[in-house]
Amino acid sequence: MVPLRIAERAPLRPTHSSVACDEILRRLTHVSRGIPSIPFFSASLTLLSLLGGTIVTRSANAQSPAASARADTLVLALDDIQRLAIGRSPTLLGVRQETAIARGALRQTRVLRSNPELAVQSAGGALGSAADQLQLTVLQEIEFAGQRGLRIDAARIGLGRTAFDVQDAARLTIAEASAGFYRAVAADRRLEVAAEALALVERLLAAVRIQVREGEISRLEANLAEIEAGRARGRVLSARRAAVSAELELRLLVGLDADTPLRLVADSTAALLTDIDALSGDSLLALALVGRPDLAATGEAVREAETLRALGRREAFPNLRIGVGGNRSPNDGSVQFGPAFGLTLPFFNRNQGLGDQRRALVDQAQFARRSALLRVETDVTVAERAYRAAAEEARVYEFEVLARAHENAALLETAYGAGKIDLSTLLLLRNQLLDAEFGFWDAWLAQREALVQLDAATGRLTPSAASLQPIDPAAIRRQDSTTPIVRNTP
Repeated sequence: MVPLRIAERAPLRPTHSSVACDEILRRLTHVSRGIPSIPFFSASLTLLSLLGGTIVTRSANAQSPAASARADTLVLALDDIQRLAIGRSPTLLGVRQETAIARGALRQTRVLRSNPELAVQSAGGALGSAADQLQLTVLQEIEFAGQRGLRIDAARIGLGRTAFDVQDAARLTIAEASAGFYRAVAADRRLEVAAEALALVERLLAAVRIQVREGEISRLEANLAEIEAGRARGRVLSARRAAVSAELELRLLVGLDADTPLRLVADSTAALLTDIDALSGDSLLALALVGRPDLAATGEAVREAETLRALGRREAFPNLRIGVGGNRSPNDGSVQFGPAFGLTLPFFNRNQGLGDQRRALVDQAQFARRSALLRVETDVTVAERAYRAAAEEARVYEFEVLARAHENAALLETAYGAGKIDLSTLLLLRNQLLDAEFGFWDAWLAQREALVQLDAATGRLTPSAASLQPIDPAAIRRQDSTTPIVRNTP
C-alpha cells in the first residue's frame, strides 16, 4: 500500500527552541568524556526544550511533502475528496441506478396500457369451407376517465422523488467522505507527533546511557528512560495502525485503489471560523427545511400517493373497447365491415381493496413526512450543540492548553538546570506536553467532524443534480486545490 502523505495549508505553530538535537548530543558526549563545558543537567535541560518544542512541529531536516511526492501523486483537499465521493463512491453509484429505473417506469407509462386485440370467430361450417361464416374483430381498450394521465403524473412524481433520494444519498456520502478525510489527516498528525516524540526520547536515552557508563546517573534513572522509550514505540505502532485504517477507509469512501499515492492538503489550526458561527438555531433549521433532499423526497412521496389514490378511483370506471369487425358472407363471399364496441362491466371487481390500500399509502406518506420534519429538527439541534461545544474545546486547546504547555516547557529549563526536578519528573512533564498535543488533534478532529455533521443536517452538503456525474481522479490531480464543489445552497 502506498503511504498517505499529508500536507498543510497553514504552518503549524513554531517551536520555542532553536537548539539543534545534534548539537545537544555533541555536548552530552563532551560531558561523558570529562569535558566540563556544560553540566549534564543543563544539557538535558536544553534537550527538554527540544522535546517540548518539536512535539508540535516537524523536524527541520525533514523533507517536505511537496519535494518527496511522486509525479503521479494525487494532491487532494477537502473539496477534491467531496468531488471524488460524488463521482466514484460505490454506494452512490448503485443508488444512482434508481433514477434510471424510475425513468424507465415513466417511459413505460407514456405508452398505451394495452395492445390491440384480434378476435377470430368461425361459424356455419368447417373453417375455410364455402359455408363458413368467418368473423374478424380488432379492438383497442381506451381509458376515457383520465387514468393514463394520472398514471403518467404519478410516474413523473416518482422520478422526482427518486432524484431527491439520490441527492440525499450523495449528501450522506459527502458527509462520510469529509469526516473520513479529517480522520485521515488527524491520524497522520498523531503519527507524526508520536514518531517525533520517539526519535527525541531515543536520543535522550542514548545520552542517558552514556552518563550511566560514566557513573554520572544511576541505573534506576536509566531504566526510567528505557521504559519511556518503550512506551513511545508503542504509541508509534498504535498511531501507525490508526493511520493505515483511516487511509483505507478514506480510499473506500472515494473509490480509490490502494496503489494510488495520496497527499492530503488540510488546515492545521484548531480555530475554525465559518458562516455557521453567526447563525442562530432558527436560521439553521430554516436552511434545513429548504436544503434537505430527504425532506423534499417525503413531500414528493405524499404527492405520489395522493395521485395513485386518485388513479384508483378512476380505475373503478369501466374501460371502453372500440374497433372494427368484418363478416364474410357464405353466399357470395363478400366481406362487410362495421364498428365494434366492448365494455367491461364492474360487477365483481370494483377495486375495493385497491382503494383501501392507496388510502393507507397516503396516510403512511403523511406520517413519514411528519416524522421527517421531526428528524430534521432533531438533527439540526443535536448537530448545532455538538459543533459549538467542539468549537469551544478546540479554541481552549489551541489558545490555552498548548500555550500553557509551551510556557511550562520554558519554565522547566530553569527548574531542571537548577536541579529542582529529577529525570522522572522531567519525563512526566514531557508526557504532559505530548498529551496536550494529542488532545489538540483530538479537539481539531472533533470540531471538524461536528461541522461536517452540522453541514449535513442543514443540507449545506447537498450537491446539485449537475454534480452527480462520474469523475476521473486524474482530472483533479494537481499541486493545489481551489475548485469548490457545486452545492444547492439556499
